[in-house]
Amino acid sequence: MLVPYLGPARIVVGFDGSDDSFRALAHGVREALLREAELVLVHAVDDTVLNSAWGVVFDPEQIKEGAAEMLATGVAEAVASGLARTRVRTEVVLGNPAAALTRMSNEASLVVVGRTSGGTGEKAFIGSTAVGTVGAAHCPVVVVSVDNLQREQPAGVIGVAVDTSARGAVALEWALGECRAHGGRVVVISVCRAPQGRWFSAGHPTAEQEEKAVEVTRARMVDMVSEITEDYPEVEVGLEVSYGNPLDVLTARAEELDALVLEVHASFPTYSVGGLIRGLMSHGRCPIVVIRPKDSHGS
Repeated sequence: MLVPYLGPARIVVGFDGSDDSFRALAHGVREALLREAELVLVHAVDDTVLNSAWGVVFDPEQIKEGAAEMLATGVAEAVASGLARTRVRTEVVLGNPAAALTRMSNEASLVVVGRTSGGTGEKAFIGSTAVGTVGAAHCPVVVVSVDNLQREQPAGVIGVAVDTSARGAVALEWALGECRAHGGRVVVISVCRAPQGRWFSAGHPTAEQEEKAVEVTRARMVDMVSEITEDYPEVEVGLEVSYGNPLDVLTARAEELDALVLEVHASFPTYSVGGLIRGLMSHGRCPIVVIRPKDSHGS
C-alpha cells in the first residue's frame, strides 16, 4: 500500500475576497465539517508589490489591517455555514502567496485555492498562485472556481487520471481513501494519445489501430489498478479507457464528477505542472485535486 496523505486535521484556504476565493472558502468549510478539522483562512500580501517602485505608497500595517477586516468576512461566512468559531482562524502574511501556502501545507491535510483572483495590486491569490501551489505543496491541493458546476446533490463519484507508467497511483490511493472514509465510488480514467510518426498514415491511425491501443492500455491499467484497489474492497471502482486528446476527454468527463484527481511530478526549482494540469485547472467544471507524490517533494 502507498503511504496515504493523513496529515493534521487542518484545511488551509487561500482567501482574497474574490469570487473564486469565496468558492474556495465554501469548499474549505465543507471539507472542515466533513473531516472535523480546523479551518485556516490565509491572505498573503505579495512583497514584490511592497518592494517595487510603487511600494512607497503602501503602508504594510494598513494593508494588514485591511486584510484582517476582509478575512473577518470569511470567518463570518464559515460560522454561518455551520463551522464552530473555535475551529476557524486567520493569518495575514507578507510574501509570495504560493510560497506561503506551500509552507503552510506542511501542517495541513488539504489546501484549497481559487482558480484566479478578481483583483490586482495587493490581491495576491491570482492564477500563478494556484499553479505555484499545486506544483510545490506537501499535501493535496484543491483548485476551485465559480465556473464549477453546482449540483443539488453530489454525484458520488471521484475521477482519477492515471496512465500506464503508473503516474496517478498516489492520486488513486488518495481517492480510494476518501471514498472509504466518506462514501462514493472511484472511476479511473486513462486516455490513449495518438501515436506520432509518418508510418501511422501521416500521424492519423486507423480505427483498428485505435482499438488496439485502447485494448493494450486497458490490459495494463487493469493490472496496475488492481494492485492498489485490492486494499479497498469496500470501494466501488470503475475503469474507463478511451482514445483521444487527454485534455478534451478529461475536461468533458469532469462535468459529471465531484472532483478530478491528478498526480503532478513537478521538480525543483521551477515546479512546473505541465500543460494538462494547467488546462484542467483552467477549464475543468469540477474541483481539480492535484497531488504531488511525497518522494518528489524537493527542498
